[in-house]
Amino acid sequence: MGNIVQGLNENLKKQADIYAALCKFAERKQQALINNNLAELDKITLSEEQLLLDVSRLEKERLLWAEQIGQELNKPPEELTLSELAEHFPELRGVRKELDNVVNKLLEVHKENTQLLEQALKIVNLTSALITQQEETTYSNPRRKDISKSRNHLLDRSV
Repeated sequence: MGNIVQGLNENLKKQADIYAALCKFAERKQQALINNNLAELDKITLSEEQLLLDVSRLEKERLLWAEQIGQELNKPPEELTLSELAEHFPELRGVRKELDNVVNKLLEVHKENTQLLEQALKIVNLTSALITQQEETTYSNPRRKDISKSRNHLLDRSV
């Protein structure tokens, strides 16, 4: 059983390293979004894609380790959590904590990036509405309803 747990531990450490790298890319992506650097965004996305392929491969491997441990514990692998495994196998406690920290940090940065993108999209929608003089916009502006419906439009539809 020791080799199985050791194999799982190594797998999880590799996954934690990849998630840490993804977190750094997400932080770089945040700066690229703020700076409106599309070339940097493309470059980061390409790098992230490779890391996501690597973590997907490791996850498949992890499931094999979990299946073997599940057989030993008489429990289906999909019901095994890392917290539960760390209780049974103390050598997994460090990697569990490391994974918790890095995944929480990654989720936090992704949430901030999502907010940045949503704000940028609102600005694009508002700008588009102003150019086309649409009645309804993303932002509610009561004064726009007072504008006459017979106006000249720069564009006749949303861009």
